[in-house]
Amino acid sequence: MKKILFFILFAFTCSGVYAQNYEPEFDGEVVGVYADGSSKKLEKHTVQIRTTAGVYIAGFAASKVKTKVMIDGDKAGVRFSADEPIVLIVRAKDNKADPMSIVRVFNMKSTKKNRQAVIAAVGSFSVDSNTMDYLPFTAKKYGESSYELSLERRPSGEYGIIVQNPNNVDEKMVIVSTFGID
Repeated sequence: MKKILFFILFAFTCSGVYAQNYEPEFDGEVVGVYADGSSKKLEKHTVQIRTTAGVYIAGFAASKVKTKVMIDGDKAGVRFSADEPIVLIVRAKDNKADPMSIVRVFNMKSTKKNRQAVIAAVGSFSVDSNTMDYLPFTAKKYGESSYELSLERRPSGEYGIIVQNPNNVDEKMVIVSTFGID
């Protein structure tokens, strides 16, 4: 009798009946999957966009204007270890587009009050658009409408993820999901 129960349990386990589905519920949501198989949904934030100007004098006057995305709080609640693989499940409108064209994983500078990333810098003699420091990843389709991202590099720091909708040209609000690597 014990052999029969063991065989049935083994058959169900191997057939994927107990397989976990990490696909997030809504478009733009991100779930982090840990090496032990547990998972946690990343915090989502609406960002503040701030523009600051500065004047630098080094023999002559030159000005520089920076536009930043800012999120309150110095650290993300969801943390990963740099020593273990990091897998992120990102839900998009569908998973037919190239994920490199709609998913951005970027580094954020952390201060005591907030996390921020420069999205554009305009100077007297130059224009730098989208100067964000992106984290490379590999991706494959996951579930019905998601991507499974594996981070190639895992330097410690604070990070944000933006999932753009390629079918919506006029994005009204920027949502950033955040995580940290220790």
